[in-house]
Amino acid sequence: MFRYFFTLVISIYVPAVIYTGYRLWQMTKYFFPSAPRIGYWFFFLLFSLAFFLSRSVGSVLPDSISESINLFSYYWLVALLYLFVFLLGLDLIRFINKLTGISSGFDKLTPHILLGAVILVGVILLYGTWNARHPRIMNYEITINKDAGSFKQLHVVMVSDLHLGAVVDRSRLEKMVNMINALKPDLILMPGDIIEDEETFSEQNMLATFGKLQSKLGTFVSPGNHEYYRGTTKKSFDRLKEVGISVLEDDYVKIADSFYIVGREDPAVERSQGKKRKDLGEILDDVDKKLPIILLNHQPTELETAEKEGVDLQLSGHTHRGQVFPANLITSRIFEQDWGYLKKGGLQLIVSCGYGTWGPPFRIGNKPEIVNIVINFHGGQA
Repeated sequence: MFRYFFTLVISIYVPAVIYTGYRLWQMTKYFFPSAPRIGYWFFFLLFSLAFFLSRSVGSVLPDSISESINLFSYYWLVALLYLFVFLLGLDLIRFINKLTGISSGFDKLTPHILLGAVILVGVILLYGTWNARHPRIMNYEITINKDAGSFKQLHVVMVSDLHLGAVVDRSRLEKMVNMINALKPDLILMPGDIIEDEETFSEQNMLATFGKLQSKLGTFVSPGNHEYYRGTTKKSFDRLKEVGISVLEDDYVKIADSFYIVGREDPAVERSQGKKRKDLGEILDDVDKKLPIILLNHQPTELETAEKEGVDLQLSGHTHRGQVFPANLITSRIFEQDWGYLKKGGLQLIVSCGYGTWGPPFRIGNKPEIVNIVINFHGGQA
């Protein structure tokens, strides 16, 4: 794995950094003729190495400094990506222009175009930071063709991928709780990646904030892969039970003798704890499949299995819809449905792009969301 990562860095990242740095140096020299070359390259390369430095020496630095370097590195990496792509496009246009001779003055404009690109990238990153802190309500209304006892309609709020910690802190959790409570749901469901940083979660007493969630039938959560990335994170996740939140790990609960909520373990449990996940069929062995079945599965996968086992609605997150464009082009190829609604036979799937962020503290090309779902039950209808 390390050899693959090292090869990737040497073959792609280093050439991209040198190319982008050289082209930006040309712009800098144009506007600031006396700018010191050595000073420019020292800071440019230092900034470009910040991501790797934060991971190699971050543990020996004070937390505040390590965290600041880490956050800065994400901004720098994404800025580099956007500028690299822009510069490649600009140089392609310059090459075509030289071949065709369409505009003799294009090269003179290049430094100004570059400066405009730098400003534009800065604006995009600022917008992405603002965007990540302003979630929207995403509404769905679906029908499940089963009887649900006395329930003809169920109002569910689903939120995933909070990644609570230093970036998505208590103030943002409080905002989420207030938004959810304002919707007055019957049921609150959270399919994983709730806690990112156990230490901050405890220091800011976020558990108490979770205790303020209000719904008629309760709050149910299932773990995601990030619950297992750090040894202590899962312990904090399990503490959600202390404030009345039900944690479902390859288990189910029957609500008012009317429908089922099933929570899946994430595959990460097998890698981190050596614990084998149960098969979905094994979990549902004693379930009355004449009643509606709602499945919390952090990753939007195993859809064929869910459909085969009679699941009516699967709620997932995990993808963040790429979080930062153009990563959404990758997630849309990896997953059959990386965001939104999909009907697959008798199974309905809703995938959320999540409430929080992981890595870069911004969202570009998508918005954080709380999912508001109205489920209509029509027993016996085709």
